[in-house]
Amino acid sequence: MKRIIAVCALLACIPASAQQIHRWVDADGRVQYSDKPPPGVKSRPVESRINSYSGAPQVSGIASAGATRPEIKMYATDWCGYCRKARDYFARNGIRYTELDVEKSPAARDEYQRMGARGVPVILVGAQRMNGYSEERLAQMLKAAGY
Repeated sequence: MKRIIAVCALLACIPASAQQIHRWVDADGRVQYSDKPPPGVKSRPVESRINSYSGAPQVSGIASAGATRPEIKMYATDWCGYCRKARDYFARNGIRYTELDVEKSPAARDEYQRMGARGVPVILVGAQRMNGYSEERLAQMLKAAGY
């Protein structure tokens, strides 16, 4: 168990641009991880995972008081329940936004990683940012931005 935790911690520290990590089972039945498996061994790449933010959403940034409404972006995945709730909120209220799927779009994934995000959804309303989802907090952000 300690070995699994150590491997997970190691994988979390590796930047996304680093080399691929491989997983295989050695002759003694032990799971091994390395950037290069030994020759002739069947291995599979270890995929990084994106999680949903849970719990209270974190909101940061300041609403701009400009004459035009700021752009709204949501970094999401198609399987995330919180992302679905945010989509429903935008649709119910007729609010236009841009959705960026961080699993299907390499460009969206790059932006997401540059922001230091670790889960979905991440909703940007101009300079305001919410990690996670709360209808009340999103409504406050939108109101502060002039929506």
